[in-house]
Amino acid sequence: MKTKLNLLLTALMLLLSANVFAQSGDINPAKGDVNEDGTVDVADIVNVIKIMKDGGGAVGEKMCYWYAGTNNGNAVQADNFTDIASRIAESKIPETGSVTANGQYVYFVMPETKHIESLTDGNGSAVELTCTDVWGYHIYKTNDKISGSINFVVAQTVYYWYIGATDPSTMTEIAPIVDDMTSPGWRLIGSSLPTYSRSNMLWNGVTNPISFGTRTEYYIALPNSSINLYDDTGYNVTAEGYTNSGTRVLNDVTYTIYKCNTKAKGFAFNIY
Repeated sequence: MKTKLNLLLTALMLLLSANVFAQSGDINPAKGDVNEDGTVDVADIVNVIKIMKDGGGAVGEKMCYWYAGTNNGNAVQADNFTDIASRIAESKIPETGSVTANGQYVYFVMPETKHIESLTDGNGSAVELTCTDVWGYHIYKTNDKISGSINFVVAQTVYYWYIGATDPSTMTEIAPIVDDMTSPGWRLIGSSLPTYSRSNMLWNGVTNPISFGTRTEYYIALPNSSINLYDDTGYNVTAEGYTNSGTRVLNDVTYTIYKCNTKAKGFAFNIY
């Protein structure tokens, strides 16, 4: 309570000082006009408090948890990562860095929009990781205890979906990527995963059917198990028309794989 009061008093002092300058007519635009609406008022106090609370992040910038370290040999887990990780602007997550350990496991915490692209030791050899997903975050842990420094590269997570005759569970990479309307293969979704609905489909297969050329068994891989397949009336055909064939992690995204129960020449269902 005292901290919030101090923030408010500080913001008020900043606002009062700014108002004096604003009324003098010598300052244009007025100092203290944080939201740049032409007036120094209570709305600016709210923005100042938010900036101070978020540790200097820009107003409206997405904040997240981030951690890279050993936690002094203590485990970083689903029930404590928010206490251990720092709260920073998502844009401040480092793209590269290193962690030094002394016979300890190394942990990383980051939002699911980011992932560890590579982790190597001083000799350039890959360091293996396991990943736990919770509340929209990745919690990484090295498979073995580390003695020395390891170097990490963090990359933006990119989502795709797949339809084709090859079982995605046998794939080691997402390739090739197709962008035409009728060919099977991997298709780009983007760096975020929207909430899909009948009015916001991942794929309108009724309007844009995908052709296989000949009757064949085919597979579909989707980056969220809540995404389903529907006919043009909105009936969910996922359970009766397809067999859930498990999951496969590719580029740190877990894809749910479905196998069509019959051979077909094409795919004409909607996905959302």
